[in-house]
Amino acid sequence: MWWAAFRRSPVWSLPEPVRTCVVGVPLLAAAAAIATALTTAWQWKQVAIFGGLVVCGAAAIEATRTLKDPQGTVARDLSSVWYLATAVILLPVFAFIAPIPLTIYRLLRSRRMVVYRRIYSNATLSLAYGVASLGFHKLPHFIAGIRPGVGAHVITWVAAVVLCGLCGWLINSLLVTLAVRLSDPSATMRELFGSRNTITFDLLELSLAVSLTLVVAINPLLMALALPSVVLCRRYLMQSQLTAQNRIDAKTGLLNAGTWQREAAAEFYRALRRGTPLALVMIDIDHFGSVNDTAGHVAGDQVLRGIAATLREHLSGSALIGRFGGEQFAILLPHTAEAEARRIGERIRDHVAGEPIAIEDGSHTGFVFRLTVSIGIAILDHSRRALTELIGAADSALTEAKSTGRNKVCVIPGIVEGT
Repeated sequence: MWWAAFRRSPVWSLPEPVRTCVVGVPLLAAAAAIATALTTAWQWKQVAIFGGLVVCGAAAIEATRTLKDPQGTVARDLSSVWYLATAVILLPVFAFIAPIPLTIYRLLRSRRMVVYRRIYSNATLSLAYGVASLGFHKLPHFIAGIRPGVGAHVITWVAAVVLCGLCGWLINSLLVTLAVRLSDPSATMRELFGSRNTITFDLLELSLAVSLTLVVAINPLLMALALPSVVLCRRYLMQSQLTAQNRIDAKTGLLNAGTWQREAAAEFYRALRRGTPLALVMIDIDHFGSVNDTAGHVAGDQVLRGIAATLREHLSGSALIGRFGGEQFAILLPHTAEAEARRIGERIRDHVAGEPIAIEDGSHTGFVFRLTVSIGIAILDHSRRALTELIGAADSALTEAKSTGRNKVCVIPGIVEGT
């Protein structure tokens, strides 16, 4: 029965080389765990400490079980807090096997996850912190060791723990990025790990992990006192990620239509009140339906992500970029007058037309699309007293661009006072 369920697993429908990666990394983690287990002199005290860390990790999972994991992104759930303490305080074998009981517990207590993804992510953690543990225990005792000493040794010990945590983070990030890049070549390391929020979350996780490791090294019983803090931080982190995800369009990583309109309205009325220039740019991908017809909707999604990446690359941080629906994007440009808005529109149009987008997933290798975009621009003036009016003007300019040949920029200028 279990073999039939195994054969029906969605992992076997994944394209190559994604399937090899998703299956191979857990097998490598299992082999590493078995190899270290066979060469380890087991100590009951370390087994007891390991059991305590696993129980605390399971308690943290249980306390946040009702919160959904963010979808379509790399979730942060503070699991590495327990793995770093395990890697430093205990022998390397425990770091390799630590994700196993916590993964089993999570799978038993939650039915809302894709099993093979959870197994893969925990296998990356096993390899990451197992390798980090091997490196940490190779350090000389006058620098590190399983517990801090006194004087200068405390400083070197904490520094070594931080280095161990960074090593685990790096290996885990690279393995996660490998799987994501194989399944979606348009994804970048910067998108997954380089945003301000992800860097903040990773620093919080590392800080908490080092603090917990220090507490457990002083006395393992103190891990019970640290558990409430970890649970509270875990809930905050997961809720923050869900809140942020609700603002984002899953396919492009840009603001979704509702969020864009709320934030654009605030910026619009700020410009109206202060009398500062403002431009609205509407972009539509020409003949986008042919992409879906030729290569399928997966390819269409990659094209949308490619256009979104182009917009982020060529616009300043003050620009408010959103997916307005379908193949249409909206950009609000604060402090931007007509001439500058036109230059920005032409730059985007030229770049999209000059850069082909290659589709390189397992089922559509070889497709290359040369796309163009039509762009409509409207400028804020005294006749447009609401965001909907500015959107309507930009949409009219976009319609003109599409009806007069596509692959062009049309601007509806502002009306000067007194004319």
